[in-house]
Formats: sequence, C-alpha cells, structure tokens
Amino acid sequence: MKDLQIERVERAETSRRLSETEEKLKSSKTARVTAESQLEPLKNDMLWLKDRGIISVANSVLNDDELDETVVHLLVAARNDGYAQGYIECSHHVVNALKVDWDTSKSATHGADTEAALAAAKIQFNTLQLPVMDLVTFALQSEDFVTQLRKVFPDREDDDDDLA
Repeated sequence: MKDLQIERVERAETSRRLSETEEKLKSSKTARVTAESQLEPLKNDMLWLKDRGIISVANSVLNDDELDETVVHLLVAARNDGYAQGYIECSHHVVNALKVDWDTSKSATHGADTEAALAAAKIQFNTLQLPVMDLVTFALQSEDFVTQLRKVFPDREDDDDDLA
C-alpha cells in the first residue's frame, strides 16, 4: 500500500512538473511570437532606410537648386580669383625678366577684389542651410525617426510600376 501511495505522489509530482514545463513552453512561444512581431517593423524600417531613405536624403541634397547656385557661384569666384592672381604673378615675372614697368590697368581684373569675392563665396557655401536638411535633422531627433523620414520622403506609388 505504501508503494502505491509513493507511486501516486511521484505521479502527481511528475504531472505537476509536466504542467510547469508545458506552461514555460507556452510562455516561451508567446514571447517568441511577440519578439518576432516587434522585430518585423524594425526590419521593414531598416529595409526602407537602405532602399529608399538614404537615397532620398542624398538626392534631395544633391538636386537642391540653392546648393547648385551656391556651388556655381563658388566655382566662378574661384576661377576669377585664380585668373587674377595668375595675371598678377605673370606680370611680376614680366617686370622682373624684362626690367620694364608693366601696365596692369587694362587687365580685366584690375581693381577687382577677387580674393574678397572668393572669401565671401566660401562663407556663403559653408553657411548654406538647406531646408531639406532641417527636416531630416528634425526627423532624426524623434524616437520614431524612420516614420518621420517617411513623411518627409513618402514612397511614390508609380516607383513600383517603374521597377516591373
């Protein structure tokens, strides 16, 4: 009789352990499903950033008209200053080599402060504020920055048609 009672206690204990293990397994599966459901949006966000987000930011910056105008202005100022400085240097060489006074008053850059124009163009370039970068900076300060960036750079429906 005692063996039967020990058998019942052992069976009850085994049953309790089995129930505990099944509960842990069920809890583990629930946790896994929850983790996977939370991971999926993160994967989608990373995919969007890789496929669209970074490209959209780069294209917006590189295709900005104000940036283009500022770069052109800087290039023209640099070319003009280079021409003026080169002309002055060449004039000095002529004066030293030929021992004559060289009249630079007819130079296209005579009296023009090309160095100051170049410095101003550099300042303009270095302080350029692109509106799209303000939007990106604001979006990146958000906890859900990818959603904010998607609002700034929404996906176009016709892009999917172009890929087909």
